[in-house]
Amino acid sequence: MSAAGHGSAHTTDPTDRAAWINWIGARRPVNGSWRLGEATPGPHGSVQRQLHLHSFGADLTAVLLTPDASSPSAVVVVPFYDTDTLLGRPSPLYPASRPGPGRDYALRLAAHGLGVLAVPWWAEMLSEREGPTDLSARYGPPAAAHAAHHPGVTGLGRSVADLLLAVDALTEIPGVDADRIGTLGHSLGGKHALFLAALDPRIRAAVVHEPGLGFAHSNWHDPWYLGDQLSRHRDLDELTGLIAPRPVLYAGGGASDGSHNAEIAQSAQQHWPDAGFDVLMHDAGHPLPDHIFAACASWLTDHLN
Repeated sequence: MSAAGHGSAHTTDPTDRAAWINWIGARRPVNGSWRLGEATPGPHGSVQRQLHLHSFGADLTAVLLTPDASSPSAVVVVPFYDTDTLLGRPSPLYPASRPGPGRDYALRLAAHGLGVLAVPWWAEMLSEREGPTDLSARYGPPAAAHAAHHPGVTGLGRSVADLLLAVDALTEIPGVDADRIGTLGHSLGGKHALFLAALDPRIRAAVVHEPGLGFAHSNWHDPWYLGDQLSRHRDLDELTGLIAPRPVLYAGGGASDGSHNAEIAQSAQQHWPDAGFDVLMHDAGHPLPDHIFAACASWLTDHLN
């Protein structure tokens, strides 16, 4: 794990953040709301509650795990396709037979003593549950319906707005330390976590694994992300710089993130004058290996506790 090199000091101009929010349409809907469910015993001695989010006319059910402790806890927002996968349960996208490292990130963060908010993705919730798993076939229809009903809000903007609403809720829930909210994401979740951390200064620390840093280096053009709103005049080094001086761990396995986009990562790194932009690279490809996840969880524990 390497720390950032030296560059010029960076102070975020609020208008920079506002420009990105306006461009992707990451504005909470005026009728957005949330409701916290009843507490039940959760894994690893945690307290588990459902957090019901109403956003853009749809309902999302996130799952909140908090340590059973007397003092408020840090909470890590973990966006992903669905919450079942994050909680170690099979889902249509990730059946028990699917190979690769486990994706039970919420369970493993809870085992580290952290609070976790597992947040599902709106397009997965609106897709045909037992339908095709090819990305375009599965998420193209929900993305098209969204574009028709919510012009001016990109698919990515909707995802970020949902997460902003979730953070609104966290800041008001007893037992959550509103000054110690972090985020962790892999792949699609890495994209969402990157934008959440950049556009919401309430996020104290962020881990992004294989997000595809740079618009040329991943499927940002897909309609559930930016579609035809993809910019030719700005890129993700600028967005990532909005996180500074808060710490971020940028991780990749050589698929979406590695030597091929190291230049844009180095450009982003210059927004941290001394330290705070940490890099963790491996050669296992796109999946998040168990030992890399363990390092990410330890990094978050250090920065949130």
